[in-house]
This record gives sequence, C-alpha cells and structure tokens, in this order.
Amino acid sequence: MCSKLRISSADRQEMGKKSKRRGVNAGKKSAVGASRSNGRCGGDETAIVADADSRALALPQAPSVSTNVTPITAAAAAEQLGSMSLGESVERKVAPEDTEKKDDEALAKLCSGCGKKSDTLKMCHGCQCVWYCDKNGADCLERHREEHEKECRRIKEVLDKRGGNLDVGTEIDIGPLEKLPPQEECLICRCTMPIYERLQMYYECCGNIVCRSCSTMHISKTGELNLKRSRDLEREVPPLPVVCPFCRITLRRSDEEVLSLLRKRVELKDPYATCELALLYGYGSRGLPVDQERCVVLLREAADLGCPRASSRLGSCHDFGEMGLEQNKDEACKHWKKAAEGGHFYAMFVHGNYVGLSGDHVAALRHFRLSAAGGHRGSMGTLMTCFFINGFLRHRDLAETLQAMYLARAEEKSEHRDEYNKLLKETGEYNDPYDM
Repeated sequence: MCSKLRISSADRQEMGKKSKRRGVNAGKKSAVGASRSNGRCGGDETAIVADADSRALALPQAPSVSTNVTPITAAAAAEQLGSMSLGESVERKVAPEDTEKKDDEALAKLCSGCGKKSDTLKMCHGCQCVWYCDKNGADCLERHREEHEKECRRIKEVLDKRGGNLDVGTEIDIGPLEKLPPQEECLICRCTMPIYERLQMYYECCGNIVCRSCSTMHISKTGELNLKRSRDLEREVPPLPVVCPFCRITLRRSDEEVLSLLRKRVELKDPYATCELALLYGYGSRGLPVDQERCVVLLREAADLGCPRASSRLGSCHDFGEMGLEQNKDEACKHWKKAAEGGHFYAMFVHGNYVGLSGDHVAALRHFRLSAAGGHRGSMGTLMTCFFINGFLRHRDLAETLQAMYLARAEEKSEHRDEYNKLLKETGEYNDPYDM
C-alpha cells in the first residue's frame, strides 16, 4: 500500500498557487465568538465529540510485513487523493533519501518543552517523535511531561509491539502536512484564540472577540480598582462601572440593551452577531421566546456571511435532529465540510469521521492531520488509534503532526488562561473537550 506517485514541475507550481489562495481565503474566515448567556450553548460540542468517538473508523487491519501486500495502484491513490475537500490533492514526487534525511533533521530543530530552536536536541526515547533541549533537557522534559505523557505512552505501546520498528511497510505516502489556516489572536493578550467557542467572548457592542479569560480578568481588575479606591479614601465611593475594553460602553446591560446592540450588528451584516442572535432564539435566552425556525434562518444567514461557527452549528443540528430539523447526515456533512474549509478545527475532526466512514481513508487522514496540527487533541487520538496503529500513517508524518499540535497548543496558553481554566475546574464548569 505504499505506492509512490510523481508530479510534474508545472503541476507543483499550480498546487502552490492554489495553496496560497486557500490561505488567503481562510484568513478572512476567523474563529468564532462564544455565547455570553449561560443557556445558549446547549452542550452540543461535548455530545458531538462523544458521537464522533463512537463512530470509530472501520479501517481494515494492515497486514504484517511478512505477508504478501497488494500495493495500491497509482490510479486508485490519485482517485482517493483527488477527493480531498480542504484543498486539491495532487500526485507527490518521491523524495530522494538525502531529502528525507533533511526532513527528519528539520523536525529536530524545535524543543517541545520550551519552544526554542536548536541544532542539538535530544529525542524522546519513548515515542521518538518529539525533541527536548540538550543542556536543559531534564527541565524541558519535566515541564512538558504532563502535556506529552498521554501521546507518548500510546505511541510507545505501538512501537514495542512492532519490536522497535517505526514503520511496518504498509503506510500510505500522503505528502507533507498542509499549511494551517490563519487563526485569530485575542485582542488583549495577543495569544491565539482558544479552539472551543465557550472559551471565547463576543462583545456585541463593538463586535470584537477575545478569550474569556481576558474578559474575566478585565472585570476582576475593575472590582479590585473599586476596592482600592474605597480603601484609599477610607469611605465608600460609587463603584466604577465595568466597561467594554474597546468601546468603553458599560457591560452591565439589560437584556433589552443586549438585544438592541445585537440587532444593530446584524443589520451591519456581522456574521458573528447573526450567529449570536440565532442561538438566543434557539435556546430562548435574554428574555426571547424559543423560536427554532428563526434560529435556523439566522444560522444559515450567518453561514452565508462566512461564519464557520454557524456552519458547524447547522451541521450539529442536522446530525442530531435539533432545532426542529430532521436528522439528515448528508446535509450535516455539507455543513461540517463548509465549516472545516473555513478553518474550524473541530469541524475538520467531525468531517474527517464522515469522510473516513465513507471509505476514503486517505482524505480522512489528511483532515485529521490538519485538525490535530491546529491543536485539536481528539484528532491526534484518532491518528494514533485508527491510522498509526493499523499501519496506514508513517511514524515521521505522525511526529510532524504531533510537534505541530504541541506548538499550536503552546500558542493558546498563557499564565492567566491557566488560572482561568483552574477556576473553571474548581466550579465544575470545565469540560473534558477543552483538553482534547
């Protein structure tokens, strides 16, 4: 199953142009804001993760090296590669041995513990996928142990069963990891926006999106400032209002004021405001009556305006028969695909399951790799338990994806985000999918 395909230089140049256009288009469709009301989220993310995990890909067991393996033909491989939805797949020219060595060396230039680049790094002896600083190896390894332990243990178990062999000879050559779509940064802390919508905050007054930890910290600092003023003046003083960090409009707003601001943003064709208002109707929040039909209409409008979150919500509604819609897997797959093309990493994970269940394992593999490289841990788990263990994914490709995932997750972390997640765990509001 390890057929090797060739492409011409003209095809490779055309592939580069299309990849560049996809990057530009993906940049226009950024990650989505989270609901401000407690009831509007509906807990569908957790349900979808559980449902996707229960639909494990029915991958055929790969034969051992000693058996006669029927190689996949170039035509069949090209047909599978051509079915990709996140970008056109083309035949890949086989790299010479010296080029593959350079690729392996390139993987070893970034410490997964501290993120520093170096030419002298030590490999993790368990999974043989990630690298740590040579001089401060013990410190970097210890600091990254909790993050890496789960994946390291799984990969090591597979390698032990193979007698230490990294590959078994049945792997599919699917080409290099695609470039990640651009992701929005929090306008306050400048860290990459969290993948999960509940960890994001949308300000309906100005349409800006920040991470929820920054929003909570902003409110907390206002309270601390009010307390300090009272202590300094040794008397009670009128508290300073909590205002938007951007437009300085007070955040202590009534339901009518929130709805008025949202409707103004909807009139301006703000896709995220349209999605927000749709969910308010769908779950009957902010004093609105439950109107599922209106919710679906607004979600479709937001999706047409380029909101990946709205597309993923529509996919969920069709997937589970919610918001008055009948269960329709074909329609669900279309919406998950649209959200995935918009750079929604969770949608890539779900759509990868759909594609894999349809029998196109090559396309599913590329969906999972891109989603995992963006920081989605559930996709990495699927790569290990469905593809690598069955001999479809090369160890080098797995290592490349794992390092990209750690880099993406590191860009989403900060000290105050860790404190906020700790607070959520103490109050019972933290969900397991946040760690996936």
